[in-house]
Amino acid sequence: MRSDIINEVLSVEDRAQQIIRDAEHKARDSVSDAQTKANELLRSSTKEEREHYRVLLEKAEEESYQELTSFEESLDMSSNISPDQIIPLASSIVEEVCKTDFDTIVDANE
Repeated sequence: MRSDIINEVLSVEDRAQQIIRDAEHKARDSVSDAQTKANELLRSSTKEEREHYRVLLEKAEEESYQELTSFEESLDMSSNISPDQIIPLASSIVEEVCKTDFDTIVDANE
């Protein structure tokens, strides 16, 4: 009778250890699955952010290129002023300079 009780206790103990081992395996699998999902989510989010900022960078580059082109065109226009346009412009500048009282400017700076 005692051996039956001992065998039954050992059997219950073996089943308990097996339950514990199964639970440990399930816990490891769950943690591993969670880590895998977290890594996938992180990679996906990083990829989306990288793409978002790549698009913004391309847009900024395009806008700066357009501004530079516009500025260069304005420089080309100003260098192509005809003599007929330069003479009146230079004359008006000379008139304004002649109206200036340089003596008061020089006295004020001393």
